[in-house]
Amino acid sequence: MNITFKQLSVFVTIAHHGSMTLAAEALFMTKGAISQTLAELENQLGVRLFDRQHARLFINHEGRKLLPVADELLARMQGVETLFGENSQDTHLRLGCTKTIGSYLLPDMLKSFAKGNGWMPQSVIANTQEISKMVDHFEIDVALLEGPATEPNLISEPWLNDEMVVIAGRDHALAKEKIVPYSKLSQERWLLREQGSSSRAFFDNQLALHLDNPQVVLSLNAFDAILSCVAHNLGITFISKRVLQQPFYAGHFVQLHTEQRFMRKLTLCYHKNKFISPTLQSWLSFSQSWPHV
Repeated sequence: MNITFKQLSVFVTIAHHGSMTLAAEALFMTKGAISQTLAELENQLGVRLFDRQHARLFINHEGRKLLPVADELLARMQGVETLFGENSQDTHLRLGCTKTIGSYLLPDMLKSFAKGNGWMPQSVIANTQEISKMVDHFEIDVALLEGPATEPNLISEPWLNDEMVVIAGRDHALAKEKIVPYSKLSQERWLLREQGSSSRAFFDNQLALHLDNPQVVLSLNAFDAILSCVAHNLGITFISKRVLQQPFYAGHFVQLHTEQRFMRKLTLCYHKNKFISPTLQSWLSFSQSWPHV
């Protein structure tokens, strides 16, 4: 058996994209070369790594067994190339963030990390469900989530404390009340994030339990759009208190103080079989010490 790094690279890229055409574009190869390389790998292993359905390829059980090993071998090879290359610093890191973290924490993190290291990781922002899936499929190396991952193959490390608060427009009828009872909040119109986001899950599993059949009139996948609607008094929302600390929101919103506080833990997340390269370890250490670095 003579498995090559080229074969493993093709396999991992197809697993990430689910398509030979997209894998060919990513690797600057022809589709025919991609198909031939995958066939050679499968013939050497004696198994199929993907289930074929029309133009799509879906990684199967055998492929999932190979994926973490292939990902680690490629990471180690990249480390060797970096170690003996002209540029001795490995800067290949794929980072995922949920939308609140990506919008309101990530810019400061990247600025601080770049100042100390001279480079920034590739970053992608999506909701918790999408980011967790990407970590599980080795499409990204590490993620910053608004809560623990629920997938059994993912490790979640506690990161930052975060308080969720009820937000209304500055001219809202409840804006001047010291404490807003749950009975009044139950009568309000709620503007929330979409299903699959951590913010929505936290509302459903925490605050909503104290409300009497809350009326969710709008679900959107971006807090900027939600806050714009809140500013126009179309309803109220449930959001990280960190959002109110952004200078461009100052004076437009007020926090409605509730009968109790709602705290959650932001987490660092990676696959349990992920190879912790020196580059990945540097980001994990930086994140755990941020914002004090």
